[in-house]
Amino acid sequence: DYGQRILPSSAGRTTMCPTELLYNPQREPSIQLLPIETRSSDTTTAEYKRYPDEWKIIPLDTENGESMQQAFQEVGQTRKVSTEEAERLGLFQPDSADDQLTIDADGLVEIPCWRHAIINFPHPLLKQGLVILDTPGLNAIGTEPELTLNMLPNAHAILFILAADTGVTKSDIDVWRNHIGAQAGRSRGRLVVLNKIDGLWDPLKSTSEIEAEISKQVKTSADLLGLPITQVFPVSAQKALVAKINHDEDLLERSRLLQLERALSDELLPSKQDIVRD
Repeated sequence: DYGQRILPSSAGRTTMCPTELLYNPQREPSIQLLPIETRSSDTTTAEYKRYPDEWKIIPLDTENGESMQQAFQEVGQTRKVSTEEAERLGLFQPDSADDQLTIDADGLVEIPCWRHAIINFPHPLLKQGLVILDTPGLNAIGTEPELTLNMLPNAHAILFILAADTGVTKSDIDVWRNHIGAQAGRSRGRLVVLNKIDGLWDPLKSTSEIEAEISKQVKTSADLLGLPITQVFPVSAQKALVAKINHDEDLLERSRLLQLERALSDELLPSKQDIVRD
């Protein structure tokens, strides 16, 4: 509706902390940010939600796309700290070869400014009761135990987003098996999104060849994750956004985002009771 990008989408990591998108009519539209320093205490994110004074609050002007865009940039803010400080916050392991690579020339490490973000926004789907928890990649799942012990197991549905060109990687399979999967044989409410299918739109191939390649990626991903292919959605989120801004119905149809939106709004929300009962 704003005719522009609202959420951060530059190259690299955009959201640096777990981010909840919801709508609470009792509160003004805003972004609540929990400082990363709170990781040094034993208090969980859920408990911090009872202490509003601990959060930084940025009001959202829902009438102004530019100001909203600026406000959302805050979610991805980072800062440089010493390795000792990062280790104290549980964001750096001295004996990890991967973590050693993150040290810059000054001996500092980049860490997120925020531990958790809550975005209160009056979107029609959120008004229906949908609450989205966006986790920024595999690293955040490892560093925030509450995600794997409480939030992910209690989620009614999980949308697992992969890249269509690479498909399911080994680390994807590890996260799926250990934290998501069909817990207790439960596959309902487990949806897989194969994003960036526009990377397979090869102008040197026919439409049927491109469709066959996308279908093959869908089937392979479904087999590897133990899901029916009806729960795997190939989409191009970027092309869908362009199509919506430019009112291009053909491109929107080709992006396949509508099928995913229908699955969320027509199937997921109405079947929430059944999922909870399962």
